[in-house]
Amino acid sequence: MPRPKANRNIGKIIREKRRGIPLSLKRLSAMSGVSITHLSRIEKGERGPSPHTLQRIAQPLGFDVNELLIIAGYLSPRPLVSSEEERNKLRAELKLLLERTLSDNKRIDEIVKRLLMSA
Repeated sequence: MPRPKANRNIGKIIREKRRGIPLSLKRLSAMSGVSITHLSRIEKGERGPSPHTLQRIAQPLGFDVNELLIIAGYLSPRPLVSSEEERNKLRAELKLLLERTLSDNKRIDEIVKRLLMSA
């Protein structure tokens, strides 16, 4: 399934929220693990944030993850599933996938560091 295009205003929303807290790009980067350069490009509208990136910056900015994904255009504002049980199953599956992605990224970082140290 093709990935939807992120809302072009998401960078503005993120910047306004960050400045309103106030948080510097450096501090948000440290809190979220997203590079300053990437955050800056998102805020300027030069890059569209992935759902994973939005998940990482939601909490430091005081957003609910789903709220930020809806604003960005990755989730529909109304549920597309009919039952609460089905929604709960999908939430659990999504949480597992996001945790696995984070774990995979950490493992990739470890492998790259080990390869660089052995070179």
